[in-house]
Amino acid sequence: MNNPTFLSLFSLVFILLGSYNVFTGSRRIREAHTRGVTLIWYKQINILTGVEYILLALVFIVSSLVRSKAIPPALNGIVVPIYFVLLLAAAILAGLVIRQGIINARTIRAQSRSSSTTKSNGTSAIVEQAGDEEHTTNLESYALCLALVARLHVHIALAIIYSSMDQHHQESV
Repeated sequence: MNNPTFLSLFSLVFILLGSYNVFTGSRRIREAHTRGVTLIWYKQINILTGVEYILLALVFIVSSLVRSKAIPPALNGIVVPIYFVLLLAAAILAGLVIRQGIINARTIRAQSRSSSTTKSNGTSAIVEQAGDEEHTTNLESYALCLALVARLHVHIALAIIYSSMDQHHQESV
C-alpha cells in the first residue's frame, strides 16, 4: 500500500469510476427533464457516488504526494487538514448515498403498493400479485441496504487505514 504506483493506479480507477457515475447521473437527469420530470442533482445516487469516488481519489493522490515527499514537509500543516477534510467529505457523501438509496427504495415500495391496490366501494381490494411484488421489492430493498452498509464499512475501514498509515508515516519522518 506504500507503493506510489499502486496508489496512482488506484486513484486513476476511482477517478474513472467517479467520472462515469457523474456522467451517468447527469444523463439520467437530462432524460428526466425531456420527460418533464424535475430531478435534483443531490438526490441522484449516481452523481453522489461519482463525487464520492473522485474525493476518495483525491485522498489517495494527497496521500501519495505526502509519502513520496513531493510536497515539502513544511506544508504538512496545510496538507494534512486538507487530507482529513477530503476523507470526511467522502464519508459524508457515502452516508448521503446510503440515505438516498433507502429513500429511493421506500419510494419504489410505496409506488408498487399504490399501483397494486384498487378501490372498490370505498374499501381497498388488493390484487393477488401484490404480495409477490411486495416480497420482491422487500428483497430488493434489503439487498440495497446490505450493499450500502457494506460500502459504509469499506469507507470507515479506508479512513482508519489511511489515518493510521499517515500517523505512522509522520512519526517516522
